Amino acid sequence: MTVGKTCLGIDAGIESFVATSRGDLIKAPRFLLKVQSKLKLLQRRLKHQVKGSNNWLKLQEKIARLHEKVSNTRRDWHFKLAHYLCDLADNIFVEDINFVSWSRGIVRKQSLDSGIGSFINEILPFVVWKRGKYYLKVDKNGTSQECPNCGAITGKKALSERVHRCDSCGHIEPRDTASAKVIENRGKNAVGLTVLENARGGDLTGIDRLNQVDLVKSLRTENPPLHRASG
Repeated sequence: MTVGKTCLGIDAGIESFVATSRGDLIKAPRFLLKVQSKLKLLQRRLKHQVKGSNNWLKLQEKIARLHEKVSNTRRDWHFKLAHYLCDLADNIFVEDINFVSWSRGIVRKQSLDSGIGSFINEILPFVVWKRGKYYLKVDKNGTSQECPNCGAITGKKALSERVHRCDSCGHIEPRDTASAKVIENRGKNAVGLTVLENARGGDLTGIDRLNQVDLVKSLRTENPPLHRASG
């Protein structure tokens, strides 16, 4: 069973961090870019130091602090975004993606910067569980090739093709939004065909019991007070 009636499909995008079936195209702050120039300067200076010297150690510490700042800022934004998405619906549907493979190639640097895999697989399901909502992973295959309006198969699209166009029904909208709607439709179909345990009192769909316990332990104190996402 589901927690409630409202549903939301979430697509991990390329141009945007995530797109929702409601029409949100949410871009991630470019966390690393904000400190990239400073990091490059420190790393250049590091190359001219003797490894293990006091100056070398001091520069290493400064670089580590910058990376930690980026990580903490990213994590804080992830939690705020997860709460924002939970505000929109009772049931959250995402693609079942292998982000290790997904992050290779042209999207690798952007994926590593935004931390999309950690958000979808760890932080979002934890916040969904904590908020008493419902989380489900659906089949990722062909979400960009299916029309959310009529269900027709529109064929493969190049990554550069950012608009969904259906010749069968004439439906046109941003590609990532269309994919998010397909994800929502698949989630609704899965919920309607199977008896699923309520996330309030049981396990999260797509996450085994052991992983859920580990996730709760590791993230229990990481919840920021703000529930709205910026950007």
